[in-house]
Order: sequence, then structure tokens, then C-alpha cells
Amino acid sequence: MDRYPTTTSAAANRSRLLAGAGLLALCCGVFVWLLLRNHGLGPAIFSDEWYYSKMSRLQPLAEAMVPSYLYLWLFRASSVCGAGFLDCARIGNELFFVAAAPFIYAVTRRVASSLLALLVAALALLTPLNVYTSFFMPEASYYFGFAVLSWVILAWQVSESRWNAPLQGLAAGAVLGLMSLVKVHALFLLPAVCLYLGCAGRLAGRVNWRSRGALAALLAAAATLALKFGLGYVFAGEEALSVFGSFYTGTANSHARRPLAELLRAAWTSGAGHLMALAVLLALPLALLIHATLSRSARAQGSTELRQLQLYSLLTLGAAGGMAVMFTASIADVAPTEVLRLHMRYYSFVFPLLLALSAAAIHRPCPATPALAWPVALLLAIVLACAVWKLPAYSINAVDGPEIYGVGIASLPGRVVVGLELLALLLWARGSRLAAPLFLFVAMPVMTVQGVLSSGAYLRNIDPNLPAYVAGRFAYGYVPAAERNQLTVVGADVLETMHAQFYVDAPDTGTIALPPGAPLAPYHMPLRNKWLLVIGHHPLPPGVRAEVATDVYALVKMDTQRRVIGVTRFGQPLGPNSLVTAAEGLSHLEPWGRWSEAKRVVLHFSRPLPAHANVVIKAQAFGPNTGLPFTMKIGSEEQSFRVGDLPQDVTLRFATDGQQRSLTIEIPKPTVPHDVSPSIDTRPLGIGLTDIEISTPDT
Repeated sequence: MDRYPTTTSAAANRSRLLAGAGLLALCCGVFVWLLLRNHGLGPAIFSDEWYYSKMSRLQPLAEAMVPSYLYLWLFRASSVCGAGFLDCARIGNELFFVAAAPFIYAVTRRVASSLLALLVAALALLTPLNVYTSFFMPEASYYFGFAVLSWVILAWQVSESRWNAPLQGLAAGAVLGLMSLVKVHALFLLPAVCLYLGCAGRLAGRVNWRSRGALAALLAAAATLALKFGLGYVFAGEEALSVFGSFYTGTANSHARRPLAELLRAAWTSGAGHLMALAVLLALPLALLIHATLSRSARAQGSTELRQLQLYSLLTLGAAGGMAVMFTASIADVAPTEVLRLHMRYYSFVFPLLLALSAAAIHRPCPATPALAWPVALLLAIVLACAVWKLPAYSINAVDGPEIYGVGIASLPGRVVVGLELLALLLWARGSRLAAPLFLFVAMPVMTVQGVLSSGAYLRNIDPNLPAYVAGRFAYGYVPAAERNQLTVVGADVLETMHAQFYVDAPDTGTIALPPGAPLAPYHMPLRNKWLLVIGHHPLPPGVRAEVATDVYALVKMDTQRRVIGVTRFGQPLGPNSLVTAAEGLSHLEPWGRWSEAKRVVLHFSRPLPAHANVVIKAQAFGPNTGLPFTMKIGSEEQSFRVGDLPQDVTLRFATDGQQRSLTIEIPKPTVPHDVSPSIDTRPLGIGLTDIEISTPDT
């Protein structure tokens, strides 16, 4: 095997020791920098951070919306930090992220010198993707997992004397299976990994490479699925047997059956944006990869390790990038600008491999085939020119694509980066050995510095003292721990309520979204929760007094004493033994409840309603009905209420003759989703009902 380099000289030993010391210093320095940069920040990405915090720390794993069971189980340990759980989660992120560096170094060391491998590792740690170490999300853990997977596949040697493909396949499958329990997106890498394992032996000139490669691929697939479902079952039971979990399955189902032409148009738009962004960031490595793929002579001149790195990079980038494009296309109907979002974090973990290709081109240059190099360079130059013109129209932000956001394509530094990329392409096409050094020693450091500055500016704008954060932290310390789940948060919008929920740190808090300054109506006062946390200025109903009131928030303790007659959950079948025995105007069962599909909903009860009835419904409005008045009637008495587009409790009190056995809800504006969005749903929706409780005052 043509492995670079194998020498046991004293000079080589000193070089390895120096490289090891440099790698250790790099990891320690970056870890301390990330620790200082991230400490004390507030959460930033909602609803993601709130849901991951809740799923990992506050709920049984079986209730998790996404099957990230290993990540959730590991980061459950952040609960030992009490109110400082977010900073503890960040330390975990930072450790995982920095731990990827030795594996990236080892992969690069197979094709380049120790100094170049150290540079690649440094660039991989300083990448703007490290902004994710500050969020309660699994990206940093997944980044580490892919680095380990790449090391197992490209650098790990079971034996120096023989090729043990089956064992390598098992190891790769085990790592990929664990990665799928961090982010289920890892399953989309499985075809790429299996194809690579099936072909890797041929690149190395191994005997019986077909049979042994096929066995390695089969074992990798079996190990991946066994760990994904087996270990998942240990964590979460039968819920783990779902491939993608309830959230992604529900998302896929809700966007299914879109016209093929519409899907292809969205995929073209998204794919073009990703290609332009990749060209801006990695034009020369892309040229090297395309050239090596198309040129037989280039492959013949490269070492076995380089050919393997090229094939693995091509397959993994193609699989992960293709998944990002198709995911974006599949949800393009969510909003007009959704298709313009560049979700580069779904594949940017592959970028260190492309940097390793550039390092290999410096260490052992392979002359490009002129007849092929010029067309490749011209194609990428055209893409770069399109990027200057078209890319600013895409939705680029520090969360979806921190690398391309850091470049700032519309700014002067961004144009400098494009110029450097074009110059590197020109030099490469001319056969100059300066192309790769220009990219790795000049263009990449420029982009890295820009990325560090842009990420720092983004994080500095995350205010840990927003009113909702202050209110949430106060409620966490004031409300007894056993009663935090019995708290309803009132805010100006769903993000503000989530901000407070994050720090209240209880999984079952309720929410009410009201326009800024809008007063609370009596029906907003929770009967099933003991506490009401009001953020901002929302006048309370007459007779309601806050226990604690400041300019930022008010905390109200409610009188929730009552005698419950019965409760019906609309996500379950109705029947003679339930409080609500039958319903008119409701659609089919859904996991959360049922939508109305008529101008009115009539609920029939198994017994007469009490003379003094408290009616509590958890409800949400659909589309144009949001904020419009609904009317509830029992006998001759009627009352109106309004709800938002997320479930919230509504409490209404009725005086009846003690004989009424039904309740009617009038819908203001039944609306067919198909008429207001690309949805295929043709039901006239109005109100969504999760549950209903009937009670009487406890006298």
C-alpha cells in the first residue's frame, strides 16, 4: 500500500511528538476560546433549543419528537447543573466539537504532511459551524461523530498486514448507528458508506475486493440498523421503532403528494443556491474532486489514500447535500421564502474532507489534464459569477449556513473571497503549483477570520436579559418546583412565551399569545393551572391581583379549587363511557385532537351539565379564524372567546337549568387549507380541540 509516510527515524519521531503537542495545544486553546465566548449567553434558536432541552431533561425519552435518543440521554446530565443547565450543555458541545480535531488530523495525515494536517484541523475547529456549540442542539455531537466515522473508514487500520474489510464494515456501521441516535439524518449517509465500502478494495488493488467489499457493506448496514433500533429500543421502547420519529414523519406526511413538477422546480432553486454557496466556499477543492472523478490519468497518479479520500468525499457530500436540497424542496410550500433557505449545516460537516484534498494537492501535486481542467475551471467560474449576482437573493443566516453567512457575499470582503477563488481556479487550470497554497494559506484564513468575526457579532446580539428570560428565571426561583408545570405563560407571541418556558424549565407549561398591550379576558384566566406569568403590559381582568408585579412581568396565583365532573381528550375515540359521547362537526382523530369541519360543533354529554358549570377547552384556531370571536352556547346562554394558532386553555362559566346535555361552538370563518396554501386538505377547518373539562365550583 502506498501509505504516506512510514519511517521510524528519530527525526520522524520528533515530528510526531511536535505534531501531537501542537494538536493538543490547538484543542485546548480552541476549547478555552469557545468556553469564554459562549458562557452566559441566552438561548437563541427557538423552538429547537426549547424542545431539545425539554426532551433531554424534562420528559421520558419515549415522548421525544425526534429519535435523537443517544444525544438526549447524554445531555440529560446537564440537569445536575440546576439553573445553569444551558452552560453545562454548552460545555458538552465544546468538548465534542474539539474532540473531532484528532480524527480530522489523522484523516488528513494519510495524504499530507503533519503541518498541513495540523492546519486542516485548525481550520476545521475555527469554522463558523462552531457557533452551534452555543446552542442546546446536537450539531456539535454529530460533527464529532462524522469525524470518527471518517477516521474509521479512511484511516483506521485493523491490521497492517491484511485487509479486514468485514471488521471495518462493522465498525463503520456501529459509528453510523450511534450517529443516527444523535441526528436521524445519519441514515441518509448509509448508502454512501455502503457504496464506498463496496468499492474501496478495488482502489487499493485488493484481491477478492468484490466479495469482501459486499460483505463489509452488508455488515455496515446491519450494524447501523441494529444499533439504531436496538439501542433506541433500550432508550425509548417501542417509540424507537419509528424510523424518523413523530416530528419528521408528521412533516413528511403533511407535505406528501405535492405535484412532481412543483417539487422539481423547488429542488432546482434550492440546488442552485447550494452549488453557488459551495463554489464560494470551496471552489478549488470542488475542482480537484470533479477532475479526479472524470480523469482516469489523475486517479492513476494519485496514491491509494488520496483516491479513497476522493471517493468518500464525493459520496458523502453528494448524499448529505442531496438530502438537504430535497428536504428544502419538500417543505417549500411552508412559506414563499422557505425554498431560498440554504440549510448548509446538513452537510457542512463534510467540509474538512475537502480541505484535506487541498492539503494533499500541496503535499504531492498531481498535474491536471489541460483538456479537462479548463472546462472544469470555467464551469466553476461561471457558478462563482452567478453567486455574486444571484446568491444575495437567497435567505442566508448564521444558523442555516454559518460559513456562507460569514463570507458576506454582498460585501467587499465577500468579493475579495470570490476573487481569490477565481484566481486559484485560474492557477490550477494553468497547471501552477501555487493554486492549492493560495486557497489553503490565503483564501481559507480570510474566510475563517470573517467567519469568526461574524459568529462573534451574531452571538453578542443574543441578549440574556430579554424580558421573557428575566420573567422565566424569576418564575423558576419563585414558583415551587412541584407547581412549575401548573403555570401558564402570557406573551406577545409564541417566541416570547417559549423564551420564558425555557427558563421556567417545566415540560407542561401552558401558553397564551396576545398582541402587545392587549388585556387579558376573564376566559384567559387558567382554571387548571395555579400560576399565570404575564410578560409585558397586559392589563388583568377586574378583581384579579398579581402576587408579584414589576415593569417587566406579573405573576398571578390562581384559585383552582373545583370539583371535576369529567374530561374528554379528542385524540381518543368518543363513546358511551366518556364525558362526551358524540360530536357533530368534528373531523377524524389526529394524535393531538380533532379539527372542526363545519360551521358549528355540537358536543353531546353523557349526563346533564351542572347548574354552575366551568367549561375548560384546550383549543387553537386555523388560519383566518385566528383572533376572530368564536361563540360557545349552552341552552340560552352564550359567550364569546378568541384563540391563537397554538393550543391554549379557555375557561368559560355558565349558569344552566341543570338539564342541558349539549354544547355548541359557532365557527367564525371555516376555511379550506387548499384555498389558502398549497395544501391538499379540503376540509373547512375552524377550531382544533385537544380536550374539554367540565367542573363545578368547589363549595
